[in-house]
Amino acid sequence: MEVVELGVAVAKIDYFQDNKRSDVLLPEPKFYKELSILGKQHNIHVFVFSAEELDQNNKSLFGFCYTDKGWKRQYVPFPDVVFDRCFYASSKERIQMESALIFIRRQKPFQLINNNLPSKIQVYDQLNTEEPLIPYLPHTDSIQSISEISHWLELYPQGIILKPAAGMHGKGVIHIYYNPDLKLYLISGRNLRNDSFEISFSRELSLLKWLYKFKKQLQYVVQPYFYLRNDKGQPFDIRVLLQKDDNGQWQQTGSVARVGRQDGLTSNLHGGGETGLPLPLLSQNLGSYKAERLLQEIHMISGQTVIAIEQHFGRFGELALDFGVTPQGRVWLLECNSKPGRQAFTNDLERIHPQLAIERPLQYAKFLYQHYRYRQHAVM
Repeated sequence: MEVVELGVAVAKIDYFQDNKRSDVLLPEPKFYKELSILGKQHNIHVFVFSAEELDQNNKSLFGFCYTDKGWKRQYVPFPDVVFDRCFYASSKERIQMESALIFIRRQKPFQLINNNLPSKIQVYDQLNTEEPLIPYLPHTDSIQSISEISHWLELYPQGIILKPAAGMHGKGVIHIYYNPDLKLYLISGRNLRNDSFEISFSRELSLLKWLYKFKKQLQYVVQPYFYLRNDKGQPFDIRVLLQKDDNGQWQQTGSVARVGRQDGLTSNLHGGGETGLPLPLLSQNLGSYKAERLLQEIHMISGQTVIAIEQHFGRFGELALDFGVTPQGRVWLLECNSKPGRQAFTNDLERIHPQLAIERPLQYAKFLYQHYRYRQHAVM
């Protein structure tokens, strides 16, 4: 049986070194280790590589392979399938990886497990053309000028949410609200270092100056603020993980509630959030009957959303969708993530299969490889 070469592409690989030893620092070591171990059961050889591991002059590639003694750097074949797990810290890293993948494809055509989603505003604009999804989409607009904030605050008296247009794991997300009683602009959220903060301004000009410095050169989008908290005042959302199986068909691997800190704005796990069961959490707020109906609604929307995303943005092997639920039971589709982490899906919770969340990318990689090989032979 042929071995499928699965290359996990990462933006950067660091090293830790002291007087005694030198270790490689991979971005998601636990995830890649589990992928490697399970890959052997599927006859898939998993390795991790970055653009810096490619030697274009010698047409060779180094990769990190998991062994009994840990990660080992060695020559690897060019991949049959690439699993893009690149979280870029700069445009330079992005350009380097894009160039590396172009070079590798010229040496050996490969299949991608996932395409990349564009910015939040582009995703919103396309999903907003899908009639069944429109009621679940918070109005989203790009910010062309900081001076537009005044208009949005007038439009949404409950406040607005500002988010980086590209995914940042909850970093840089802020809530702005004008309190007419205090005559203050109140801002809370997380900065780009992921530290939570609160600040207020009595003058609009001071607010706008602060925002200009805060957002730096990043592109931002604006949305209306919704109160998306449980009965304890903690922010929460429902994350649904959808993945393709060994037949290339979408399956819902699981759903989980992500609950943030009471003093926080988001439920993102990178900001100190925790996971829990969706049904009990929703039942506490809404009652068991309504909670069950809402979960069914969320799962139905999820299936419709991934199909729409593929129609507009190409093929995907997995997507995570984040849903907010108001105390009244209104559902909002908050985020679509094409590179979901596995942290939320490591616990054996209801409707979650932790091993399956790791295994399905392997199943789909094998499907892509076999499907591509079949088409090649058919042409020949």
